[in-house]
Amino acid sequence: MQWNRKDIHLFFQSKPYIDTLLIPLDPIQLLTESESAKLADQTKTLQIISDELERQFMGRILLTPSYTYIYNTDYQQEIERLNDWTSMLSNEHFQHIFFLTHDVNWKKHERLLNGNLIWITSTSIEDFQSDYTKKWVGEQVSQISELIGSYWNV
Repeated sequence: MQWNRKDIHLFFQSKPYIDTLLIPLDPIQLLTESESAKLADQTKTLQIISDELERQFMGRILLTPSYTYIYNTDYQQEIERLNDWTSMLSNEHFQHIFFLTHDVNWKKHERLLNGNLIWITSTSIEDFQSDYTKKWVGEQVSQISELIGSYWNV
């Protein structure tokens, strides 16, 4: 389920069955054009992957809006904010919380997060409609789906 009126209505009707929260982590910065463009592409791929995961697991996952932060920020502060954010969103309802990101810097701090970090390697994408991109996205979604499923089966 996504963060929109229709799906939120369904969420409250089906709340006992939705045990997983999926939160994309999107960095932004405007220091250089090349770095900003790379981050913008990563945001787009993360959105596509997140949407596809939500579509596959509709009725089991709630996909939140992206948590947006300044790239190369003080991750300790962001962890505190993010943990507060997820705590207030979850209210101890969700058994599984997943953070989805391309930012490898989160790996250094993942043990401090109130959830499981899924780090996705990034790739340079020129055309989001190309066969290569669709194949790459499909592979990422397949691997992440399998990973999420392994947490459900524990």
